[in-house]
Amino acid sequence: MDNKLENTYKSKVNEYWPDEDVYVAYVDNYTAFTDTLLRKIDKRFIQFYFCTKGGMTFQFNNGGYKIGLSDGLSFLIYNPTLELPLNLSLNADSKVCMVFVSVEKLHHLFSSHNIRAEFLNSSKSPSKYYNQQAFSTTVRMVLNQIENHNLSSHFENLYVLGKVYELFTLYFSESEANQKENCPFLDNEKDARKLKEAKDILLDRLDNPPVLKELSEISGLTEYKLKEGFKQVYGTTVYGFVLDKKLEIAREKLEKGELQVKEIAFEIGYENPSHFISAFKKKYGITPKQFAKQV
Repeated sequence: MDNKLENTYKSKVNEYWPDEDVYVAYVDNYTAFTDTLLRKIDKRFIQFYFCTKGGMTFQFNNGGYKIGLSDGLSFLIYNPTLELPLNLSLNADSKVCMVFVSVEKLHHLFSSHNIRAEFLNSSKSPSKYYNQQAFSTTVRMVLNQIENHNLSSHFENLYVLGKVYELFTLYFSESEANQKENCPFLDNEKDARKLKEAKDILLDRLDNPPVLKELSEISGLTEYKLKEGFKQVYGTTVYGFVLDKKLEIAREKLEKGELQVKEIAFEIGYENPSHFISAFKKKYGITPKQFAKQV
């Protein structure tokens, strides 16, 4: 790949080569104009893009094919038989984090930890792959840490590489969860849809979630299938799923700094703020107040 990312306007660009097989760039187009980002990319690289603000449009085949990406969405593209140079129109007041990793590097990371990804399956010929999906607040926090670290140049590459590994772990675990939603352990696709509906019901009613019996009646799944489905598809209990989502929302509110800890606790359904503080510390290792001071 070329050494530098080309851009038509003056977006803020931070680039890192933490490893010869890993490239990271965080681009902040704080201007009032659309910025065009160009770069040649060797076909051995898998490309990941994460939109953390605003929106953008990718162009392929000399503009013959376009795809848009908005805040909260990620885009993965890989084609071992075709070079896919970057041609990206980044909207005004928008941000993107891009991570390029060689297929050999990612395959080594996965095989070392017995993780399976279909397009990296060594028993087959390398296959082209495309995926667009929403990313979680946990992924957003890692992206924010990459953007806003203040380490010296002696340590930043090591730090960024560690964050890239963390990003891959979260990204592919979320991809796996999405695949399980579409084809889970449940008996049929009807039950799979019901499980997803149950998840959506919980997300819509986080401030006052239904108890398991009520959720069973609403979704049409037995309590047993709900319990087992959440464990196998989402990796946690129904209660654990609700708690995790509440705490993610609480963290987002703390990052905005608009509410006090007690107000956030009440807003997400805690009657006793001390219970909220205890749960937050158990999940993130620090209290809400300590977290707010770090933001």
